[in-house]
Amino acid sequence: MTDITNAGIKGRKEVISSDFNELRKEASILQKKGVPFMMSSVVIWTLVTVVRLISQDIMTKNRYTFFCTGLLIPCTLIFALITHAKLFKARNNPFNKLGFLCTMNQMLYLLIVMWAFSQKPDAMLMIFAMVFGAHLLPFSWVYDSKTYLVTSLVTTLGSMILSIFAPEMYVSIFMAVCQAVMCVFLLIECRGLERSEKTVTAL
Repeated sequence: MTDITNAGIKGRKEVISSDFNELRKEASILQKKGVPFMMSSVVIWTLVTVVRLISQDIMTKNRYTFFCTGLLIPCTLIFALITHAKLFKARNNPFNKLGFLCTMNQMLYLLIVMWAFSQKPDAMLMIFAMVFGAHLLPFSWVYDSKTYLVTSLVTTLGSMILSIFAPEMYVSIFMAVCQAVMCVFLLIECRGLERSEKTVTAL
């Protein structure tokens, strides 16, 4: 009797695990693993680099840096159309909502950046870069992506180290380059997922 019960529990666990992975895979394909958001971040960090090059005081540069973040949603919508990602499509899939929630969670972290804006303006760009890098970490689980994991660690630690040994402009350049490379690897991951899905469908 015990063996039958254990077998039943094991069977249910396998079914749940299979459903879980299928939901995660569906969300990853539907949302293109959040690539449109990452493409937008390339635009934003490139503009931030331009801002850091202008001849203005640090407070003005920091203010313009905040203005650059306002392009996130418009750019994301454009890149979503280009990549055919369905970021906001209503589906009965909790991973869709989780991915969006993790994205919006960054808005809370920006409060730390706002504090730095007034109290530690010279450190604001470094903190902004570290906050951005750190917020990518949960997506490594949401989308089952090593690219998010590696990029999160590299950008968070890298921006801190760069800010200590190099002018702040190099932090924004570093972030823009990392995000561009990240987009390439995410697109490769998405292509692999889509190919495996087509193979399964064909069978």
